[in-house]
Amino acid sequence: VQKGTLLEFHKRLAHLNYDSVERLAKEPSSGIYLTDHKRVNCLTCAEGKQTKNRRSKKDTGTHSPIDRVGGVICSDLKGPMTPKDRLGNRYMINFVDFKSNYCRVFLARTKDAAAKLFGHFLVYFEKEFDCKIHVLRTDSGGEYENVDLFCKRTGVARQRSEARNQSSNGKAERMHRTIMNMARCMIFACGLPLRFWGDAVQYAAYILNRAPTNSNPGRSSPLKVLTGKSPPLGEIVVFGSPCTVYRDPRKKNFAQRAQTAMIVGVGEETKGYRVYLPKDRVVVTTQHVKNIETLDKEQNLQVQRLYLQGDETLEGDEAPVSEAQAPVAEATSARSKKKRASSKKKKPWARERHVTRSVAKNAGGVTNETAQSQEAARDIVNSVTEHDPKTYQEAMRSKLKNKWLAAMAEELRALEDNGVWRVVRKPKGAHALHTKWVYKTKIDAEGAIERLKARLVACGNEQEFGVDYSVTFS
Repeated sequence: VQKGTLLEFHKRLAHLNYDSVERLAKEPSSGIYLTDHKRVNCLTCAEGKQTKNRRSKKDTGTHSPIDRVGGVICSDLKGPMTPKDRLGNRYMINFVDFKSNYCRVFLARTKDAAAKLFGHFLVYFEKEFDCKIHVLRTDSGGEYENVDLFCKRTGVARQRSEARNQSSNGKAERMHRTIMNMARCMIFACGLPLRFWGDAVQYAAYILNRAPTNSNPGRSSPLKVLTGKSPPLGEIVVFGSPCTVYRDPRKKNFAQRAQTAMIVGVGEETKGYRVYLPKDRVVVTTQHVKNIETLDKEQNLQVQRLYLQGDETLEGDEAPVSEAQAPVAEATSARSKKKRASSKKKKPWARERHVTRSVAKNAGGVTNETAQSQEAARDIVNSVTEHDPKTYQEAMRSKLKNKWLAAMAEELRALEDNGVWRVVRKPKGAHALHTKWVYKTKIDAEGAIERLKARLVACGNEQEFGVDYSVTFS
């Protein structure tokens, strides 16, 4: 059982509302025990969730027959989003089951990806929950025109909302709002660049599928409606939680065995955490996560045991596997083929891949890497380097305060070791120059952060012509 305050679990569950957190704690299988029930006003929720004061329209779609799982699936597309996510996606498409309120969110670069994304959802949903999808309901937008042919081939009926009456598809639209509210809170709280919104919305959907839902009987979670069992919540941690991740040293005896990382989700179809490695500029899915900063020692051990259950593969058998990104519509023109061929040459920070235990040994360690646009890669690097502190005060207010302090201490030690100065009494009438700190984030050839550098320099702009104007300092 994991113990914590109501506010702590509210943050850990992506700023889920207090009522749902308390209801989860009452479920024996959740493994949650609240040490207090104090409802603190959360400023992050106000920043990320506040809406206009207006009366919502009635959802006429709730009168449709939804007496079976998969009876009606509603969908809505949102975008273009600004900025693009880290993989260059500008649209998000959701698919919501009316019966259980189960939701999946997919990301796409173009609006015409709806057909392939629905095909992916249909196969997953029907196989995972042993059901059949009967009706797909969407708005009348042109982005769903290419879905009609797919639905005819698969025997899925189509429904469209009335013109100028989008409330008939209100469930999907409200789900977008709920997910975006949670995603904004997660991004604001952890400080990651806005281009991680794609990871945040998918993690929000993952949590909502395991959280109490008002429209379900007994406020059951969507997964409980689908499976009859309350899903465990032990693997859910605060979005952006710092941690360490095991990295295969490839038989290099003195190579680092772990890297610092940030958790940005949990694999929906692959077992493990989705973690961002700042040094390599990649997101990987792996089970080898330890030292999660937002959990105590016992909770970290519980997370490790959770992923070790039923897994007999030896740790040394691990090999990287490419992450299958949600399918998107592909053009068959020669131009698109040329574009896919050129994408293999992109920089290593534009990759996303899986690292799992369940890997065939004959894979040979070969990976297929999904490249994002170079523009997105440059923006991610710039988001780190363009905000170097200009003054000591800015460095002390920075989230990297401790690292800048360490860099300054290293600089002072180097100056002392090299005998750069000696302390003397200031001569009468002498013009002494002040000093200042200059901060710089060093980037290596691969675009990863190499180190933080702080230099102590003399303020040459204070020199006076005819006095010490020709004296230089380095």
